[in-house]
Amino acid sequence: MQLVEKATKILFNGTSKDTFTLFIGNSFSAFFGFIFVYILTQKLTVAEFGIFSAAANLIIIISSFTDLGITTAMINFISVKLGANDRAGAEKYLKASFILRFLSILIVSGIVLLIPKYVAVNFLSTNDISVSYWVSFISIGLTAWLTFPYIMMAYKKFWPSVFLDWSLGIPRILYFLALIIFLPTNLNTALLAYGLSTILPIIYGFSVIGIKFLKVKIEKRKYIELVKFSGWLGVNRIISSISGRLDVTMLANLTNAVVVGEYSIASRLSSFIIVLSSSLSSVLSTRFARFNDKQNERRYLVKSTLFTIPIILGIIVWIIIAKPFVLVLFGQKYFESIKILQYLLVSLIPFIFSTPAVTAIVHSMRKPVFIGTFSFIQIALIFIFNLYFTKLFGGLGPAIALLISNTIFAIYAFVIVFNHYFRQK
Repeated sequence: MQLVEKATKILFNGTSKDTFTLFIGNSFSAFFGFIFVYILTQKLTVAEFGIFSAAANLIIIISSFTDLGITTAMINFISVKLGANDRAGAEKYLKASFILRFLSILIVSGIVLLIPKYVAVNFLSTNDISVSYWVSFISIGLTAWLTFPYIMMAYKKFWPSVFLDWSLGIPRILYFLALIIFLPTNLNTALLAYGLSTILPIIYGFSVIGIKFLKVKIEKRKYIELVKFSGWLGVNRIISSISGRLDVTMLANLTNAVVVGEYSIASRLSSFIIVLSSSLSSVLSTRFARFNDKQNERRYLVKSTLFTIPIILGIIVWIIIAKPFVLVLFGQKYFESIKILQYLLVSLIPFIFSTPAVTAIVHSMRKPVFIGTFSFIQIALIFIFNLYFTKLFGGLGPAIALLISNTIFAIYAFVIVFNHYFRQK
């Protein structure tokens, strides 16, 4: 009976409610993305879909790379200021974060524009430089979509952050379906639809947050505080963005567009679990940032870790039904995606399980250096394992590499939190 009561408390506490809110909303966003991908697989060749996937992958790498840990630092500072009822202070950190984020993405996108041929051949598995131009423009357009959700979550505006995701996913489908009525159904049309879909999130984001924060005067030290806090987070974000997306990029370089397309289907399907992990991490970060007591932090760490168990059980079910799901939706031509999907899902189990521990290290222990320094090891492992296993197993290689690296990272994170919260001193 006590076990049932504890389970009920875990399922219906504030953390789970906010996580479910984000997950339900973000799952719809992932579903819209899945519908878009499904339409593309039906309208494009496997090779064209592979190039599109490589382009979309590079866009996310650029967007994550240019984050520099700023959005995570922003959540921390804004949450602390709001906890102290200092809304004016929160707006200063908001503006400083927004400016740093926008400038960084302009610089990197500009570099892509300067070397389009090199980017296309080495990262996009194509000789068509127009794809590089699309990557640059869409990356800039996605700045609002990738920044405003963190702002909204810091202010605990969870549903608006969900609607922001929808403002990208739904129009992207509609634009593509409308465009293929008048234009050829090809790769450039798909990228055009993607580019047009970045407009609405900008409008919606400012309508929710407002533009008042842009008028606030900021002391130089606000930028310095953000950069100092985000230093190791930035290292981690940069390296994680590369290591997390190195799979498709290396496949594009080591194999061909067809293999990239097969892997990308599996990656897209497994992304539903990434969405849930991201939702959980976003909710946990605002709570861990406000704790100032080791005992409360430890209790919350245990509670949030237990919350990951039902998620892991769901992943196991997903692994079991992977084969019929892929075959029914995508047909025999994507048969090779099945085993890749199963391996990717297994690799996400340690990733999910370690989410509360990693969040506690950054926001309660305030030791982002632990995560940042390990990132160097992680990217080396990802690169070496990708190179080795891709040569042996083709599209299955990156999934095996992720399984090994995620397991090592989970062990590392739990050793840190165990020593900090549970070892007697």
